[in-house]
Amino acid sequence: MQIDIQILSAEASWKHQHEIYKNYHKRYATIYSADKFFYHPYLLEKLSVANLQNDDLQEIATYFKTNIYNREKLEQAQTTILTKGIPFLRQKNELLKQLPIKHPDKLTISLSGAMSGGFYNTDQNTITISPQCITPQFLPLLLTHEFTHICIEEHIQQKHLSHLAKERIVSRICSEILGFDDHNSVGDKTLDKFLTKENMLNDFLSVLSRIKKYGETKQIIENKTFTHATKQKNRRKGG
Repeated sequence: MQIDIQILSAEASWKHQHEIYKNYHKRYATIYSADKFFYHPYLLEKLSVANLQNDDLQEIATYFKTNIYNREKLEQAQTTILTKGIPFLRQKNELLKQLPIKHPDKLTISLSGAMSGGFYNTDQNTITISPQCITPQFLPLLLTHEFTHICIEEHIQQKHLSHLAKERIVSRICSEILGFDDHNSVGDKTLDKFLTKENMLNDFLSVLSRIKKYGETKQIIENKTFTHATKQKNRRKGG
């Protein structure tokens, strides 16, 4: 697998941070608290607010590019990725090949001055990491976690699995197949009964099908419970 590394400029890093801001309020605000997305006091205060006006965003962008973006730290992280992250990823990728999932021939790692962890793009096989808010020791783990997302995303989409299911599947692959703890606290831990090493190695795609069926059944039960509770509440009001 060919792996390229690029360091994003201050302008490109702000563009990345801004995209994270928009996606957080559009897709993830109901799942994550803002401090899980914005690892800087100034950004946490400012970007926790949805639908900011252009003048506000311009002010934040100026502060970001002047006071937060740090090219030197990104260059240091590049060295860590080259010496530790990529060797770790290649080693774990050999284990991932045991599963019937996507195995990219090429990967681009972008190092961003944003303060928001790691993200992946399956269309371009790109991982964007914000090393200014990540310890050097955690960089190889995060890199491999995001790479695993790229490898399984096609199957996640085909099965229409939830975000929480997806996160738990990746974490269990990391722990059970790849042999490390990705320290990801987000995910549906009730799925662990399906996501054993033996199950995943024997028939990974069937495991995903079982998770889909389990999720659908769980949703039906939750809907019925909610409907029943609503009826009971309405009866009490009527009485």
